[in-house]
Amino acid sequence: MHCFFKIRYFLFALLLIFSGTKGHTTTLDDLRAHTPTSDKTWAEQWFYNIAVPDVGYFKVSFQTYIAPDFSKPNPKAYIHLAFTPFNGESIKYDLFLDEVSLTHPSDPSKFYYEVPGVIVADEKAIQINHENFNFSMRWNGEHHHYWHGLNPGQTPFGIIPEIPGVGGRWFLYTMGTPVQYSFYDGTQSLMGTGYAQLDKGWYDKESSAGMAYSMGLSDDLYYMFTGAKLGDSDLEMWAGRYISNEHDLAFYPAFNNLSVKRVIDSCSGYMKIELNKIRYKLVVEAQADINSFYPNEFPSVIIFGGEQRYMKSMQAKMNFSLYKKGDLIESIYMPQALLEFSGPMACDDFFE
Repeated sequence: MHCFFKIRYFLFALLLIFSGTKGHTTTLDDLRAHTPTSDKTWAEQWFYNIAVPDVGYFKVSFQTYIAPDFSKPNPKAYIHLAFTPFNGESIKYDLFLDEVSLTHPSDPSKFYYEVPGVIVADEKAIQINHENFNFSMRWNGEHHHYWHGLNPGQTPFGIIPEIPGVGGRWFLYTMGTPVQYSFYDGTQSLMGTGYAQLDKGWYDKESSAGMAYSMGLSDDLYYMFTGAKLGDSDLEMWAGRYISNEHDLAFYPAFNNLSVKRVIDSCSGYMKIELNKIRYKLVVEAQADINSFYPNEFPSVIIFGGEQRYMKSMQAKMNFSLYKKGDLIESIYMPQALLEFSGPMACDDFFE
């Protein structure tokens, strides 16, 4: 009976994914800020992951939020800055600020985020002026959007997030766009070229009941894979994209134990996933030292009052094995990547 229900939900999901229903599907225009849908709980987030091969990873995320303890429901700003060198410990800063502007000075329909004196971001660049973290980034090539076709801004889960009760909106704006960057922290000065992924989310309630997430960018490979529990159900859905010099594969949303198999041991910083298409099989193996992870309770705990804590590392070592009709056709090793776990997929002992 349990298998029957899994198959039924699987077929239902496929119908939604490939149907012509427009719904409220995300598009690239959703990069701009949205009007909060709640005056008690709200989070809108822009996540920039910037990889510089052989140097390290920068993480710049900035958000607007409304928390239950606000006296007035005016969005405030939260900014997370982090740098993890290829060999070395992460430095990170969390800033909570009251003033934020989301209106582009010349075109109100465009994406814009500004905290005066701290950060300015638009569709072309980011500029950060923090006493211990000066950073700039500018796009330096064509974007690699997630999907081909008429709507390159649709979420990797298709229109599954439109199902009532599933959760909020989220999509990848670009994954693997070349960038120019500069960084100065008072002791070291770095500048040059790298790659960036930008993803975006917004919601007024917790967007999943738990998730695993990994992404990485290098000269040889851009990738993103994620799995999440759907709403309050026991269903776990995975999706991802793999772009190497020779192959470009999008793995459509699929349920765990059907066309996806996974092993997660977050207390050991380990994850292995096997994804299958008609002709291809991809095996992804991630390993990060547990001491390289750091906790994050925003916005899950601070805004939504939940216990879905996040553990994140930017020092995962990745192995990829791609098979076609059973034959190994590509093996790629990536020495540094992002790995995250939350909710029941995270390690309880890590937070004690």
